[in-house]
Amino acid sequence: MLLENSDVDIFVASKIGSFKHIKYHSEASKNTKKCIENLVDIKKLQKDDTITRMVWANEEQTEILIGRRNQQVQTYNTEQAKFTQTVTADYAKGDVVGLGKYKRRLITALASGVVKIWSKKDEVVINTGAELDALKSCEENRSVFATGGKENDIKLWLIGEHRPIFQAKNLANDWLQLRQPVWVTDLCFLPGEGGRLVVGCSRYGYVRLYDTRAQRRPVVNVEFKAMAATCVTPSFDDKQVLVGFGRGQLHQVDLRGKGRPDKGYKGSAGAITCVAAAPAPRRILSVGLDRHLRVHDYDSKALLYKQYLTSKLTGLLVQTATSTPLQHHDDEAVKEEEEVKEEDDLDALFEEMDTVLEKPKKKKAEEKPATTEAKKLKPSTEGSTEVDLEQAEEVEDSEDAEDPEEAIKKLLKSTEKKKKRLEKKKKEKRAKSVFFNA
Repeated sequence: MLLENSDVDIFVASKIGSFKHIKYHSEASKNTKKCIENLVDIKKLQKDDTITRMVWANEEQTEILIGRRNQQVQTYNTEQAKFTQTVTADYAKGDVVGLGKYKRRLITALASGVVKIWSKKDEVVINTGAELDALKSCEENRSVFATGGKENDIKLWLIGEHRPIFQAKNLANDWLQLRQPVWVTDLCFLPGEGGRLVVGCSRYGYVRLYDTRAQRRPVVNVEFKAMAATCVTPSFDDKQVLVGFGRGQLHQVDLRGKGRPDKGYKGSAGAITCVAAAPAPRRILSVGLDRHLRVHDYDSKALLYKQYLTSKLTGLLVQTATSTPLQHHDDEAVKEEEEVKEEDDLDALFEEMDTVLEKPKKKKAEEKPATTEAKKLKPSTEGSTEVDLEQAEEVEDSEDAEDPEEAIKKLLKSTEKKKKRLEKKKKEKRAKSVFFNA
């Protein structure tokens, strides 16, 4: 009975910078718009307020770290229902792609490949060597974090050391002796292993499992042809992960043995940006660029809940350790966001388009008089007299037309003149040509 009537607190981030709290109930009748509240004033958002990363700051799940495109890192307290701290990570170029916290130290990673560990006593800056797309801290041992990006394979770092404690090695060259490309888009630590097993997914369509104690090369490699992986998170069973793709696919990958795709969850129409697993009852939550939050049943793969949230979603967190009550129970916050114009390329294109007006109806043609004037005859350009004869017959039918014999004579004279002109032009061209003179 407790499982049937349970509820889950969900925090969602969007591309326009909005930050929402959603109370999901296992009873479908309770899931209404009243269970959604905005935690940020929508009208004050600007273009660079896009939320690029969102993680839990502590094990109690009462603080959330939020990274924005304008390099601001904010701390939101769910108990106090407000932002408690704001830091600007302007030590390098790029968006905030990774966040973490160890005791009182803050870990931030920028897309340019620079990681900074903030503390009151000192600040440590680490250069990973290439562009970064993800940084994740190990929940069991928060002093360890992993990084990865474009042509920057997975590396494990320990706070207090300037060199990585583990650096992944690429696979061997293919059968054409060509190097395998590397682009890590997201990574995660498998639970219960103490940070020993790391899983990374790539935009080139592979999911790899690394065992830091065994070898530098991946232990398991699962490939998805022509599918770009965007996010990965641990599943409920051992050595199983949930992977989201750029075309809307959501699969569970079994990394035991040789590794293989296990289950597929349908329903998404856009690229999936974040996936999360909620235990008791076992639910799979996902958000994407199609602006929907979806909840699937893990065992039956059925779509249990789908909610449209008016903006492209970039982050998702599920609160399982504690519960957060709703602050607002009206629809005003949701209505305000619908009025905000999203600054996307597609939306801007539609805004710039001109409106198509209805064509004015043509006025009815005035009645023609009974007596019509004779049409003027035009000489033919091709030298044929068939069209001219037809025109002559039409003129003959009219009352005020000239004599048909005279009209035909005029037409024949005009056609003969044109023929002579054309022949002269042809002769001139031939005289100028080199081949004719030769």
